[in-house]
Amino acid sequence: MDAIVLPHVRRCALLAGAWFGLVCLPVPVRAQSAQELLWDAAMQGDTVALGTALERGAAVDSLDTRTNPNGRRALNWAAWYNQPAAIRFLIAHGAHLNLANWTGFTPLHHAAEHGSLDAARVLVSLGADRTMLNEQGQRPVDVARERGHPDVAALLDSLPSR
Repeated sequence: MDAIVLPHVRRCALLAGAWFGLVCLPVPVRAQSAQELLWDAAMQGDTVALGTALERGAAVDSLDTRTNPNGRRALNWAAWYNQPAAIRFLIAHGAHLNLANWTGFTPLHHAAEHGSLDAARVLVSLGADRTMLNEQGQRPVDVARERGHPDVAALLDSLPSR
């Protein structure tokens, strides 16, 4: 896979010196793989970068374990960070709506866990399964209640049973 650098990301190192004061020097940005770009773009809701990542060979349903050993897929990240446009984009490009991570958390579980109401609405409207259980035997509504997100729990409770 090709490594890419995001041109819109700029970083600098601040160096303090007795003679020069503060100086901002550019720091090279580590090149991202297409896969890393996909996950990061999902977090940010950047559908242009999502498209670039997929064009460069990223796997839409790959599991990101960079920061969490349980893993999150791009769709899970978009749900966690309340990114409805990214959710729609990923589903339109083949992401599986109810695919769980290592602990059984689906994108809807992650939206419920983080209190991402708009993401939960979109996931449900696209057909997310509200009855799937994680490894603790919890449905997304149970996770929303446990994590103190009554608005997400109310949304999930208000929907008719299937």
